[in-house]
Amino acid sequence: MTFVGKYYMSGKMKLRLVLFILSLSTGVVFSNTTVTIYPQWLAKGGNLRYEPDRWSKHNGLEQEFLIPSCRSIRTDSGRWMNRDLNDNLFQDWPEDPNHSGYPDPNYLKNVTKQQELFSKYLANINSGYKNEMIMVTRSHNWPNWMNQSEHEGHFPNNVDAAAEFMMLMVQGVYDYTQGQIPPYFEVINEPEADWQILNFSTTVGIYHKAVAEKLHARFNIKVAGPTITGYNTDIDRNDFSFWPKLVQFMDIALDHLDVFSFHSYNSLVVSGKSHRFTGNNEARLVAFVDLIESYVHRKKGKIIPLIISEYGRGGVKGISSTAPSGIVDFSTIYNANAHRFTQIGLREYVDRGVVFLLSNEQSPEHESLNWSLFTLQGKPTRIADVFEFWYNFTSEYSFIRTSSQSNGQERTVSPLAMSSPLNNETVILLHSYSQQSQTVKIVFQDDWITPTTGEATCITIEDNWNPIITFNRPFDIGKTQGMVELPPEATCRFTFKTHSGQLPKVTLNETTYYGTDVIIPIKDSIAVTTISLPVVEIHNGILRVSTSWPTTETNDLKSVTLNSQTLDSFFKLYDSDRQNSDIHTYMDVWEFDVHSTLLNTTSITVQVNFSNKESKGYVTSVALVTAKLVPSDIK
Repeated sequence: MTFVGKYYMSGKMKLRLVLFILSLSTGVVFSNTTVTIYPQWLAKGGNLRYEPDRWSKHNGLEQEFLIPSCRSIRTDSGRWMNRDLNDNLFQDWPEDPNHSGYPDPNYLKNVTKQQELFSKYLANINSGYKNEMIMVTRSHNWPNWMNQSEHEGHFPNNVDAAAEFMMLMVQGVYDYTQGQIPPYFEVINEPEADWQILNFSTTVGIYHKAVAEKLHARFNIKVAGPTITGYNTDIDRNDFSFWPKLVQFMDIALDHLDVFSFHSYNSLVVSGKSHRFTGNNEARLVAFVDLIESYVHRKKGKIIPLIISEYGRGGVKGISSTAPSGIVDFSTIYNANAHRFTQIGLREYVDRGVVFLLSNEQSPEHESLNWSLFTLQGKPTRIADVFEFWYNFTSEYSFIRTSSQSNGQERTVSPLAMSSPLNNETVILLHSYSQQSQTVKIVFQDDWITPTTGEATCITIEDNWNPIITFNRPFDIGKTQGMVELPPEATCRFTFKTHSGQLPKVTLNETTYYGTDVIIPIKDSIAVTTISLPVVEIHNGILRVSTSWPTTETNDLKSVTLNSQTLDSFFKLYDSDRQNSDIHTYMDVWEFDVHSTLLNTTSITVQVNFSNKESKGYVTSVALVTAKLVPSDIK
């Protein structure tokens, strides 16, 4: 499918374009920022190609009549939710007459029962796409014959018996589908929300361990957890008070988990005629990923794959979250794209992401379409623009190295770049976090290609707060001194035709190494950690430093030294929570350029210096992303 001609322009957008053209005619054009594109393919942990199966999934099984509609925009279900809860599967499950307190192992051997419970899943996975399904349970509704006295009637006292339910449920899926079970299994959805009935540090960890042991004993399946949501956003609240609980969970379950999973959201806040987004993306998301990977690397000597099994637009404040609304629709599209940009940039660690969008969410009790891709009649909603924007990208596209401007400031534009030798095109993708237009200068290092004309596709917001997508508008950066304009809060792709002979001949392969310490207290304005490196040739590096301190403190990062050498080229990731009046801490992520001459050693001491000697706070983690140049095999 090709989406063309669907483009509208408001009066303000026309004025903005006219002003931009007038400024070019005077010969003086000022850019807000610069994005550099290098003649190098970019692999992160060996991941070089764009893989739609990792990034184009949505939550919830699709109604069978909507499966063709979803495939028409190249998305399919990535998460099978609440099978234990729906149809009272666990609640109606009888007790094993031969083993008191355990489920009857014969209950799901009934083919009619299997058809009732699992046929929708089978229709979803047999619809032409690779089965990358994540099965997740609520683990909150159990039969009355189970003793649940220790958990206020909502979770069994016998954790082993609860894990047996999981194993038998997956066995039922295995039998019905002739072995086509979901490749991933999340043990319990958002368990920290049930803190009154479940001890996260112990019960939740022991439950994950028990389920993983039973599933691994029978099936080739990857077990994921803990599938947390709010705690990862507020991980640094009250001096990281939740962190010890998460550490205790990992110490119990880490040896048995294949994947660490969590959720990541940004909320919409509306006040009068203004709006803003607050939440994880992008600084807090990156900081949390680095914190988890730092701890796991210290314990296991390697990283753990991550799954973000829900992400996008979270809560809505100031207006209804369910009534039809242009700004809610825009927020849903905008945050889905913003999070995908960040996840792709973290693809060395993030195995996959599943956006919280549904094929259709409507029911007799719920008429809203604010999470829906299609109406019940199969008509696409505005939310479908999320997938229309990414529609053209297939595994024929590979990533190219980019960099943001190292000007010591918080960046407002996030870049990606891909090329396809098969399609003879290079695509620059830019996501703007600013509510103002951004003029971006695109620099192709050493003029490795010198494109002029191309086509631009953008999603942005109209004056009336409705989302708008414009497809394949022609542009000519030869006439604009290499500059393009991003409308406010826009996600854009700029496509140039490039012959395959012009594409990079080398690949930059990135690998991350972590500091030996996490959550390092700032003492006398200093925090120090060390990083160990193998003896390898390194072309360049990026040092990523995450910091946190209370909003009541006045502090700033003053400088960073690496083996006593000051790093002076850096920028900050965008912090969407900076203007959030409900937060208690500032969490920042700084990225420093590191020259290869500073990396010809196996031991690195990193010292982070702050401006206020009296201020409290932490360096959450330190990550060194190293890069090695290797010949490219892309043709």
